[in-house]
Amino acid sequence: MHTNNMKVLLGMSGGVDSSVAALLLKNQGYDVLGATLLLTEQDDGTSARDAKAVCDSIGIPHITEDFRASFKTHVTDYFVAEYKAGRTPNPCVACNKSIKFGEMMVLAEKNGCDALATGHYAQVIKNNNGMYVLKKAVCTEKDQTYFLYTLLQSVLSRTVMPLGSYTKEEARKLAEDFGLSVARKKDSQDICFIPDGKKDVFLANYLPDCPGSFLDTNGNIIGTHQGAFRYTVGQRKGLGMGFGKPMFVLSVDTGANTVTLGESGMEFSEGFSIADCSFSAFSSLPETLSCLCKVRYSAKEVPCHIQKTEKGYRVHLETPARAITPGQAAVFYDDDILLGGGTITEPR
Repeated sequence: MHTNNMKVLLGMSGGVDSSVAALLLKNQGYDVLGATLLLTEQDDGTSARDAKAVCDSIGIPHITEDFRASFKTHVTDYFVAEYKAGRTPNPCVACNKSIKFGEMMVLAEKNGCDALATGHYAQVIKNNNGMYVLKKAVCTEKDQTYFLYTLLQSVLSRTVMPLGSYTKEEARKLAEDFGLSVARKKDSQDICFIPDGKKDVFLANYLPDCPGSFLDTNGNIIGTHQGAFRYTVGQRKGLGMGFGKPMFVLSVDTGANTVTLGESGMEFSEGFSIADCSFSAFSSLPETLSCLCKVRYSAKEVPCHIQKTEKGYRVHLETPARAITPGQAAVFYDDDILLGGGTITEPR
């Protein structure tokens, strides 16, 4: 897609990565339109001002669009609803699917753009079968393909990710060399709509305290908590009370308002089910597949075998993994090529 004068809409957060993406795209001959999305009520316009300053300095136009209502529906409300149901959501996956590659693709079309560009660390390539697929970024510690498994062919075929072949250090140096105002800006680490990282405080605005019981694996009451929605599978710290030995959350039942705990080692599982699956690397959903699996962004990949079922897939891991968490994404790879993924529904 390195075509001179191809018009692309670039999502710009006002950070280093999307700013360097703008610089790279312009240098590659693209006609770039920078776009900053207002997503949260806490947004004070700083990101948009920083992005516009970068656009002005490299000579490209910039627009700001208010997507706060859509973000609330597809990301914030989803986040709260998942915790209320006893699942642990993945807001970045939801945002990429609905906002950054959903609403923003529509925005690109409205502005006469041929493609959408982002500052994600990932690579879009065309495989031998003519399918557009995502390949891991050269900078593996920054690779973001895990969060992008929902992207379909119709989106991938019109997506440009210029940072996929760069390391973070190289990107920041490019920003410094060109004198971009955001060159030393710190990376964002928290969930964007919970900037202080205090998830429990955020959820308390929507889900009031609801005292319930901690159970052991035999169903015996061993303690009390202030709401099952506060806990996530695999959690050890922050249980609110001591048990005389390390205890891990094994399951959460918000209907009964109970949290089942187990001793160290019991938080490992060798398999699970997934639903809401997307396998964009295939023209049709595979019946079976042997590949590598990540059960969370920070987890190591584990060899696995998956089998199609009526509701999705059943996944068997060659090596048990800890804290396989309902609501989180399980993502599958063939070496460095993203095959697809789905939402974890039931560990075993």
